[in-house]
Amino acid sequence: MIRGEKTEQPRRRLVSAVNNPRLMVAIMFVCMWLVAILAVQRNHLLGVDAPKSRLLTLGGFLTGSARALGISRLSSAVTSEFYAVLIAVLFLSYIWALVLVARGKATMSRGFIIGASVALCLWVLFITPLYAKDLFNYASYGKMLSFHGANPYLHGAADFPRDPVLPYISWKHAISVYGPLFTYLSALITLIARQGAIANIFAFKLVGFAFFLGSLFVVDSLARRMFPSRRAFILVAVAWNPLVIIHLVGGAHNDLIMLFLILTAFLLYRQEKPVWALFSCALAVMIKTTAVFVLIPMLVLFLKQNSRWTLRKYGQAAAVLIVTPLALYLPIWPGTAALKTIISVGTEFSAASVPRLFREGLTTVLRHLGMHPSSATSVAMTASRAVFILGFLALLVFFCYRVRDMYSLLLSVAAIMFAFAICTTWLMPWYAGFIAAVMIVSGSYLMAAGGIGLTFVLSLYAPRINGSPPQLFPAALGVLALVLLLVAFRSRLHGTRFLRAEAGP
Repeated sequence: MIRGEKTEQPRRRLVSAVNNPRLMVAIMFVCMWLVAILAVQRNHLLGVDAPKSRLLTLGGFLTGSARALGISRLSSAVTSEFYAVLIAVLFLSYIWALVLVARGKATMSRGFIIGASVALCLWVLFITPLYAKDLFNYASYGKMLSFHGANPYLHGAADFPRDPVLPYISWKHAISVYGPLFTYLSALITLIARQGAIANIFAFKLVGFAFFLGSLFVVDSLARRMFPSRRAFILVAVAWNPLVIIHLVGGAHNDLIMLFLILTAFLLYRQEKPVWALFSCALAVMIKTTAVFVLIPMLVLFLKQNSRWTLRKYGQAAAVLIVTPLALYLPIWPGTAALKTIISVGTEFSAASVPRLFREGLTTVLRHLGMHPSSATSVAMTASRAVFILGFLALLVFFCYRVRDMYSLLLSVAAIMFAFAICTTWLMPWYAGFIAAVMIVSGSYLMAAGGIGLTFVLSLYAPRINGSPPQLFPAALGVLALVLLLVAFRSRLHGTRFLRAEAGP
């Protein structure tokens, strides 16, 4: 018995360690450190081109770590494989921590969950932007307004050749495609950071991180009110998501600001403040127009709950939805020509989008049927746009129709945003971070799984980093959508409540 007990003790310790989400956080912390090391390697494209400075390597700590670990001597191909392994380990640790929380095998305070998220973010906060150069576009558009008195909806970065951020911008002639509220915020940030590229990197990253941190407190407050039994799960799922940390925080994308405003809108509606909720949602649209797909179902719920609101509430809501965009757009109104250019950006096809895969498949079929290659390409492009736009609009109407209360609102918005990810022709990894967060706060394990799956697939999508076939990612998203549909149908068929979380008091 004594020998058996001695043998059993190490096993128990191992099981206890594996079932401890704090160990998962520790593993993720080490992985994020290694991701930060890869980001400052010049032979790797995770970190975008930026000014050479020790400030962007944590005072040389990351480059020194790379030399000590031998990472700086790895080839580009091996480095890319190493990054893929890190992503896999990050998501495995993250998902296992979620499983432990969902099963009730781990209890963690809000302070620990948010503190752990902050620790993970710190590795990517004070380094070069990760993967995308959008931050430099933000700074350029902001400085047009704050320093040059120019309209970023009429001018591109190339019109200001002395701007220190210009060498690091990819789309030098593109006008701003963002909402006016973000333009004003960018102008304020650049006014504080001034002209320097490095100062602007830190400024935009810190602002994005501040909004992300604020979002976590809003998520916790919303989950506590609506899904108390899944409060910790929802907060961990948003706070520790690797894609959110690497792409949104590491890239300082303005999706973080939009996310904060959307989550705040949900919380305000839950607090019986519908006009303020619509106002917050309208502000989110003034950051990025994607938020309109949240505003529409929220407005539908507001109209359906007509017996709860006075005529005064309707007047206030109408004023908010009309006055807010007018007040923000009128000072820098670019005219209809510029708006057409902005809208046209959404018609491009990115390699990760499902419509792109559909277009390529249809083109091949039409060519085999004898159609001329150029005609086949043109027909396939038009058909794919029509199919997915009409399909998305049909789903938008369907899920708006199903909105009845706050719970169905969250669930419908989650479904709409996932449908957007599948149907949009232009899909980037950081879009998945916003979409996943919205899906997670719906309170549904199924929606949360879909959002997490979406972020995992798009975390591996990195054409500039690895040589994976681009068709792999839209195909994976298509399979993910099919699996979600099958599970949802099966759960409904058997009369289960798998789609919705346990409602709070």
